[in-house]
Amino acid sequence: MEFHEDWPRTVATLKSGRGGQGVEDFQVLDHITDGVMSLDREWKFRNLNRTAARLLKRRPEDLLGREIWAEYPDLIGSSYEAAYRQAAETGVSSTATEFYPPLGAWFEVRAFPCDGGVIVLVRDVTEARAISERLSRQATHDELTGLINRRELLLRLNRLVDEGAAASVDLLFIDLDRFKDINDSFGHAAGDEVLRAIGERLSDMFAERAHVSRIGGDEFVIFLVDAPAGEAARVARDVIARMHEPIQTPCVRASVGASIGVARYPEAASNAGELLRNADTAMYQAKRAGGSRVWWFGKEDAQRLSHRLRLRADLESASAERQFELHYQPQLDLHTGRIYGAEALLRWNHPQLGLLAPAEFLHVLLESPADEATGGWLIRLAFHQAAQWQAADREPFKVAVNLSAMTIQNCDLAALVSEAAEASGVCASVLDIEVTETAVMSDFASASRALSAVRKLGVTVSLDDFGTGYSSLAYLIRLPVDRIKIDKSFVQKLTVEETRHQARAMVEAMVALARALGMATVAEGIETETQLVLVKELGCDAAQGYFIGKPVPAARIEPYAETRFGPAAVSSSQNARSGLR
Repeated sequence: MEFHEDWPRTVATLKSGRGGQGVEDFQVLDHITDGVMSLDREWKFRNLNRTAARLLKRRPEDLLGREIWAEYPDLIGSSYEAAYRQAAETGVSSTATEFYPPLGAWFEVRAFPCDGGVIVLVRDVTEARAISERLSRQATHDELTGLINRRELLLRLNRLVDEGAAASVDLLFIDLDRFKDINDSFGHAAGDEVLRAIGERLSDMFAERAHVSRIGGDEFVIFLVDAPAGEAARVARDVIARMHEPIQTPCVRASVGASIGVARYPEAASNAGELLRNADTAMYQAKRAGGSRVWWFGKEDAQRLSHRLRLRADLESASAERQFELHYQPQLDLHTGRIYGAEALLRWNHPQLGLLAPAEFLHVLLESPADEATGGWLIRLAFHQAAQWQAADREPFKVAVNLSAMTIQNCDLAALVSEAAEASGVCASVLDIEVTETAVMSDFASASRALSAVRKLGVTVSLDDFGTGYSSLAYLIRLPVDRIKIDKSFVQKLTVEETRHQARAMVEAMVALARALGMATVAEGIETETQLVLVKELGCDAAQGYFIGKPVPAARIEPYAETRFGPAAVSSSQNARSGLR
């Protein structure tokens, strides 16, 4: 903090001897913003300008000739007194900054020796310090909850783990369950209120026992230093229990859960970054296991993480080296008994790990920059294959592709489809785009615009895994969708004694809903003839699954092949060729 730019000349003038002759000499200093006062060798006020009087909350005439220690006894023993005496006794200027309670302010002073005593420049720095402290806190704390932020969390973990300040650290990575529902239903302002309430709840729970941080979104971290065995487990159980308690704010009354991943240094990590990453990995395992539970990072998790990191690295070259390929699973028209189309399913022909199915790498691909490029490649290859089938059979054959939220929202999907169709020499109507409810709901407006645009080109849209995501009637009515694909979990329950009645009612309801909205239905995951008979009986329009045909290379697909699964004889050739819209 620098004093007024005129202070060197001011001090020189006062030290020259003219500065202590009378109040009128100090009047020339009233124009500067810093306080100036002169003390004699007996520590009595000789002069002070108007700013100094205002800062000291006294009139000049009430202070002149009086001893500073008598008028302001709380200065005794302070850094101010030390600075004044150092300047007077050593002949060297001195500074001090301290809070002075009687005046309720922070002052910065600079004392200079002079022939008659000392000259003191004084400035009120209360507001400046408040701003500095606020900026400093903003750099280390989350603005919404007041908890330490990710940056400060990592700094503290680095000191504890990487610099060896702690023998053990238990880290709990917390992700709220169902929080997105609050944002979607009540708005982000209500979501912020809930996050503040959660922050207060966690802070109150662990004020002394642990450190609490919000690292972004609906993710929180708690870490315990040198805690006894079992303490982290008790903390995790307490958090799970408290998160289930309703939250009441001015905007919303809500209930959320928490999925918690726990990792312990040094057993499960060797450094701070690894500790945080491993707890995060464990949290996702808790999510996959159903949520509202605790997952401890162990050896199997370490192996999964290592495998995941390897796949992520290998993905960077997979597309360039043409390691991806498509297999196709036939789709059966239940009204005609013919194969009307096929779903293109991605496979990764990994040079060391062999042919990988989507379940083994898709979660890694969706998090990588390669996802969007892979989506474009899928569409172009699907059109290319449709053109080959059409050239051989002379009839359009439907090809379905699954697209991620990133592909739908981040590229000009209609332009991509139009260009790919034109390059292949077939109509865009041969393509069916499959999207999951989760992908659509990640940005409903953007996804709806993109899907509406491709439907205008003749492309059909299917809602995949229906019944496992949001399944909101309000959203379904607004979605530009031609068919819904009933998830295999409902189909498989049709042949389980304990669940068959409930599953039958669910499938019937989905079929009725689809018909009411002018949509077709496709039953997924058909593995037995009994399941096939049941979904046909319940009114489904189409089906696919291992019983009908496993995913195979394109050469093994027979477009419009008649099967033994339906009454092909009662359908005309025209109907067989029309397929499903």
